[in-house]
Amino acid sequence: MGSVIDYIECPNCKQEAYDDFYYKTGEEYINCNNCGYYKSTTIINREKLFTELTDEDWEVVELKNPYGAYRIKQADGVGTACGSVEDVDGYNAIKKAVNEMENVEYFSFSRFVDGEIKVEYIINNLQDGESNTGV
Repeated sequence: MGSVIDYIECPNCKQEAYDDFYYKTGEEYINCNNCGYYKSTTIINREKLFTELTDEDWEVVELKNPYGAYRIKQADGVGTACGSVEDVDGYNAIKKAVNEMENVEYFSFSRFVDGEIKVEYIINNLQDGESNTGV
């Protein structure tokens, strides 16, 4: 499947978010790694993928008012895991899970509070010269 990634203004926090559009299917995924906003538009009836789709063939999931977003980098990993958290219970669950993981090099949590992005650096064992923002 081919896709186009674009950077847009997040509808929640107005910071940069990314929009991953699958042009062959029309599916779309918007994620903001600053505040945790998320929206997915997915075909749920795959049997009708290349025929005429109706509204019932699509599922739209949107997290409009997220609790926040996390970034986790493991020392032996290739990339950074990013995701959204819906509420304080999800925040506590991700913190607990990360504390039980081995080789965590970096773990941050960001929230959109009072018009600003607030970042909490929970684990930061990055080597000198590595960035905290683009991990």
